[in-house]
Amino acid sequence: MNDETLEMKLHDLRTIGQKHAEAKANLTKLEHSRKILLATLMKEKMINSNTGKLDSVNAQEREARADDRYKQHIDALAIAVKEEAKWHWEKRIVEINFETWKTKTINQMKEAKHYGVQKT
Repeated sequence: MNDETLEMKLHDLRTIGQKHAEAKANLTKLEHSRKILLATLMKEKMINSNTGKLDSVNAQEREARADDRYKQHIDALAIAVKEEAKWHWEKRIVEINFETWKTKTINQMKEAKHYGVQKT
């Protein structure tokens, strides 16, 4: 692998690393905002719309989790998990390929040294 190919591989690793970081940031944001959304929805559901009385915390949580906004957030969270996993794996593949190249290069150098071949 020449220097240009190596630089292309490193560029790919940097690009994939950036996309993985963005996916991870989005995932973390969605994980934390899920808790905020649940608390907000529970606050909205404190008063039972049928009786006008204060609902128990369990009833508030049940109603909040059944809300369409919460369901949409969970769907977005699932997409973010998938995206983060995809970029994590892409990054890992590039790392494995790089390590394979590095090992082959070292072995070639050792073999050349063993046979007395000088690298030019």
